[in-house]
Amino acid sequence: MTIPFLGTQLERKANLNAYVSRLMLPKRTTWVRPRMVCSVAGWGRLSVNRLPGAEKLQEVELEIQKDELCIYIYTNPYDSTTQICAGDPKQWKASFKGDSGGPLVCNNVAQGIVSFGNKNGSPPGVYTRISSFMPWIENTMRHFSLQGPD
Repeated sequence: MTIPFLGTQLERKANLNAYVSRLMLPKRTTWVRPRMVCSVAGWGRLSVNRLPGAEKLQEVELEIQKDELCIYIYTNPYDSTTQICAGDPKQWKASFKGDSGGPLVCNNVAQGIVSFGNKNGSPPGVYTRISSFMPWIENTMRHFSLQGPD
């Protein structure tokens, strides 16, 4: 399994190889669509009662759902402009506690970030839509590149 990263500010330079590669960021106008298949990875819990998280990095493929499904399921306001609904409720595949902050990757592009889901781990889950925050990300990356390495 290749471990992708977004090329964020690291304490030391990452060694890119067959197992570690950069992950592309989406364009501001890029939106994932229902039925697209994406993957999410993490070291979170594997079940409700199993502590701690996984010993090995886990990865699962999830299908993007219509926004209406998450609007219906979650009492928290679901905002389709800043969030993505992913994971088929007919399948028991989802990110879970401990996976927060991990990437939702679609066609080798980081489209989302694990945000929250059902307490019992059932899909769908909610992911932060990266494309909605690209202006802030680009500005922040420019700021750090102007500072140079420490």
